[in-house]
Amino acid sequence: MPTQEEAKKAEEVLHAGQFIHLGVPDEEEEGGLRMVQGRIDDLALRYLAVELDVEVRDFLSSPAAGTDIACAVTGDGCVYRFTVGFRGCSRLPVRQWFLERPLTVTRIQMRQFVRVPLELPLAVKLPGDHGSMKNAADTTLVDISGGGLSFVSDEKVLLSAAIAVDIPELPGYGELRTGAKVKRCTPITTPTGRRIYHIGASFDDDFARAEQERLIQTVFELQRSYLQRGLRMPHLDHTQRAKEQLAEKMKNG
Repeated sequence: MPTQEEAKKAEEVLHAGQFIHLGVPDEEEEGGLRMVQGRIDDLALRYLAVELDVEVRDFLSSPAAGTDIACAVTGDGCVYRFTVGFRGCSRLPVRQWFLERPLTVTRIQMRQFVRVPLELPLAVKLPGDHGSMKNAADTTLVDISGGGLSFVSDEKVLLSAAIAVDIPELPGYGELRTGAKVKRCTPITTPTGRRIYHIGASFDDDFARAEQERLIQTVFELQRSYLQRGLRMPHLDHTQRAKEQLAEKMKNG
């Protein structure tokens, strides 16, 4: 994912009420960080106060003074990151951490392409005979970015094959209808022995630039909403996700 970075003054970016993600060193966690969510309560001259959204038992396991905390807040099509030292915490029932006040934060502009998991109805036209396309088949979207999407298919599709996709109602965007090119076709065997395929596709080059910019911003808003609900953006294992989706569909008939 191409990125551009620039330094910004902390007071230009951080403000009270802003949602913030905190990474606390923890060898028992995947990646060596325990993720904590909260909101900025105050940006003072020497400290940053964060109101945490955690259980009491998690608050009581606050890090030692001086521990480096990796911080991130989301912006418009970007992420602001900085690392500061832990200073201390409040007394219960208030659940507040006090961190060193950063002088600057790093703005990371991510144009192409953040991907978010999103389960929505999707109609897709797969290649037919002699350059034609088959009738649209209903399936389910698995994830989407500003540059493409992925879904589960009953049929194997050749790499670089042209397809057509139609999402009737993408939140914050409306109907998304465009051509795409297959970049990934992963065979999956379900627990019942059935063979399906997980298809990843990139949008056609003629997807209007203005529409793509609007889609990128929509995806960032979806990401922001996902994070603000206290959910970590997962590293998507497409094969496993496809298996889980199919199993759920079969369970529900």
